[in-house]
Formats: sequence, structure tokens, C-alpha cells
Amino acid sequence: MEMPIFLALLIFAGAVVYQYPESLTVTQGTNVSFQCDISELLGECTYVVWWHVGPLRKLTLWPQETYRSHTRKSVCLLNIPNANLTSVGTFYCAMINGAMLHIGNGSVLTISESFTAEPSLEVLVPTDLQGEWSSSVPLLCLVSGLDPSQATVYWEVEGNVQSSERLPDVLSEKAGSVRVQLSVPGHTWAEGAKVTCCLETSGGVRMNKTVSRTEMESSGPWVVLSISLGSMCMVLSIGLIIVTVYVCRLTHNPGMKKYEHNKDRAQGVTEVQYASLKFGAGCG
Repeated sequence: MEMPIFLALLIFAGAVVYQYPESLTVTQGTNVSFQCDISELLGECTYVVWWHVGPLRKLTLWPQETYRSHTRKSVCLLNIPNANLTSVGTFYCAMINGAMLHIGNGSVLTISESFTAEPSLEVLVPTDLQGEWSSSVPLLCLVSGLDPSQATVYWEVEGNVQSSERLPDVLSEKAGSVRVQLSVPGHTWAEGAKVTCCLETSGGVRMNKTVSRTEMESSGPWVVLSISLGSMCMVLSIGLIIVTVYVCRLTHNPGMKKYEHNKDRAQGVTEVQYASLKFGAGCG
């Protein structure tokens, strides 16, 4: 963990001060607690202070009314009630021992966005399997709209929990998403086994979604039919709009058709008169 140079210069090389957790991500308003173990220094928490280094490298002595002692006297606590954006940064536990200042490894606090909407759960299945079940079938469970640190996502096949792989976060994805992948044996998928993605959160939210080969194949034709009917409805709607606009133009401009008829008639009369004059001049 990176430490400001002016703090690193104060560390006493022979002593070790442990801090945990090393990093913590919470939503705004959460009560946070960091611990500092000074057992190797044989000291007391009354000689411990906490320094806060903010995002702009601003060094601040954290208010002492938030300091607490653990039941183990060699463990000192820092309580941060209702953590907010001003709490973001790195907290360093420092013990004053005579002229020496022993500093811990630091604990990073990050505030994530709050999630008030209902989380969503989707199961993604490859569409290009083409009936080949010799290899495994990769399924992906995508959960969004929640704090990943408060969520447990797992897979079940026919009610039995399976070991799965939680994929790393993708920078292009929005915050609050979890991706868990499961490889289902080809023969298991071919037999139509029910595969379920389950979500449980510390707040008591429970969600799940089940997929199987038989259900997907039975719903496939209806999906194609729905898309075809939707396309036909769109074409008919566009045609109806065009006819309606044309009728409205004729209704609001009744003289348009009459004007065009009179215009054609007038051009015909002019041509007839011109021909008559020219014929009469030739006879004279």
C-alpha cells in the first residue's frame, strides 16, 4: 500500500503495527470500524492516534472521540459513524512511544454509490450450441443494482449447489454488478437438467432464475413467431400512417385536386388556340 513520504520517514523499522481490514468499501451512511494491533509494541491504546489522508493528500488528525479500545487491550479501534464522502481516504494508526512514532500499514475506506432500486438477475446462455453436447456449456449469471460486497451468487443444478467462478469486475460495466460463470457438462445440459442461478444479500433479498435446454427449445418457435408478428404489425402501422396523412391532406385542402384539374384544362385550351392561330396565318 502506498504511503505518503512524510509518514514513511517517521516509521520505526524495528516495530510492526498491524491494521485491518486493509480496505473497505461501504455505502454512504454505514458505520465503519478499523482495528489496530499494537501487541508487538507492548503499548496501550491511550498512546494511539489515527491520521486520515484524503484523496488530495491532505493529512488530518481524526477526532479522538471516535477512538475506542477492544476487549483485548492491545487492539485499538477507530469508529466512523455514518461514513460519507469526507471519510474517503486512507487511515493510519500511529502509536507514540517516547520520541518514536510507529505507524501501521493503513486502511483504505471507499464509499460506493447507494443502491435503492430492486436488483436484477439475468442468466445468459450461448445461442450457437447447435445441438453439440460433447463439450461443456458455459452459462453466465449477471446480477446488477446492488453492492457486490453484500451479495452471494451461486449456481444449483437440480437443487445441488455447484462450484462456480466469480469473474473479475469490468471497468466498462456500471458499478454494482456481479458476474458468476458455470460450466455445465454437455450430457447434463442435453438431458434437460434445470440449472438455477441464486442471489442472496445481507439485506435479506433472495432471487433466482432457472434455465434448461428443454424449456429454451420449447419457447424458441414462439419467440420467432412473436418477432415475425411484431415486424408485420410495424409494416401495417407505417402503411396506415401514410394513408392517413394523405387523406388528411385531401380533407384539409379540397381545392387541391380541382386546381390541378383546372390547370391541366387551361394548358389544353391554350395549346388549341395557339394551333388555330398558326393554321389561320398559313391560309392567308
